[in-house]
Amino acid sequence: MSQTAHDSAVDAAVLSWLRLALATGPVLGRRLLDAFGSPAAVFSASAAELQRVEGLGPTRLARLRDADVEAAARRECERARAVDVKLVPLDDPGYPPHLRRLESPPLVVWRRGGLIPADRMAIAVVGPRQPSVYARQMVDRIVRPLAAQGITIVSGMAYGIDAEAHRAALEVGGRTLAVLGQGLATPIYPRAHAPLAAEILDRRRGALLSVLPCDTEPSPGHFPLRNEIIAGVSLGVLVIEAGAASGTLITARHAAAANRPVMACPADATRRAAEGSNRLIRDGAVLVRSADDVLETLANDLRHEMEELGVRAGQAAPAPEPEAGGAEGPPPAEAAAAGPLPRPKDPLARLILAQLNEEPLPTDALLERCARQGHGMPAVLERLLQLEIDGWLLQLPGRLYTLKGR
Repeated sequence: MSQTAHDSAVDAAVLSWLRLALATGPVLGRRLLDAFGSPAAVFSASAAELQRVEGLGPTRLARLRDADVEAAARRECERARAVDVKLVPLDDPGYPPHLRRLESPPLVVWRRGGLIPADRMAIAVVGPRQPSVYARQMVDRIVRPLAAQGITIVSGMAYGIDAEAHRAALEVGGRTLAVLGQGLATPIYPRAHAPLAAEILDRRRGALLSVLPCDTEPSPGHFPLRNEIIAGVSLGVLVIEAGAASGTLITARHAAAANRPVMACPADATRRAAEGSNRLIRDGAVLVRSADDVLETLANDLRHEMEELGVRAGQAAPAPEPEAGGAEGPPPAEAAAAGPLPRPKDPLARLILAQLNEEPLPTDALLERCARQGHGMPAVLERLLQLEIDGWLLQLPGRLYTLKGR
């Protein structure tokens, strides 16, 4: 097969993101993106320019230039396509929005199944692999009502509370996201939960997520990373039960580090298997006895997400602000058809629209151009989404943006 044919088999932008992820990891990758604006710009930079970035020594620089890493990224793109796994880079609108808010989010997420806008209202539910009868009762008491009210339940597909939480969501017709410590082309671990994973996908009631390449085997060393992602995709974390040294506490620590609420069910103070839960409450976690306690704890966050969902569904899309000193203009689509598009007042929004005035541009090109003007990637992605919601932009196939009505 020719090189041209190979290039057409994979998305060039996704390939560049994956290549950066394999060469650097999230922390250094984020520093490079902050410095250069996009993966394409990173790979176009000179060695001297790259070495100005903190943490980029000779070994990492060599990996950025390594043809074997690029070939591995290309093979992974082709493997994902073959097994129906979607690679979702950080700049993709389908990237989990709460995960993007982490200080150093994964540059690429592997996904099987679909996400919907309402999955923004997600809560992580975690607990032990060998839960008590009380812990199982608390899943029924708390998780089932939450899922029935439209809250997406996030967990890790492990034995015990993880599986109980996924099943509780499915049994009431809710949605659930399973974050795995393995690649999505390997057999589900534990094997006994393969039918549960299949049910999530077959009923289209959620998705499987990973930040590991497709053929990565499950390993205990991957589970702390999985726990970080569980916390990252969620508005908050609910600990059903945890011992003093439970891995569940890792998820709670990640949530606290990301400034997400940590909630815990109280338990018998004489039971060692619940010592971690009670310690969390002692140290400031919110004591939770019912679904209403969870909803009350997350009320402001959920209200914000519902407002966002209303805008996305067109239920309450804000009209664009009129130009200073002038009358309010027509809606964006009408204005685009009638003549030059009136510009918002926000400088970054105006910059984005100006870049698109001549021709459609891919996301990475917009990121790179805005970076030259001092605008970081998170702000640009947020503004792109808002401009699309407000009717100023359209996203075309291939992740190209264009002015609406062009």
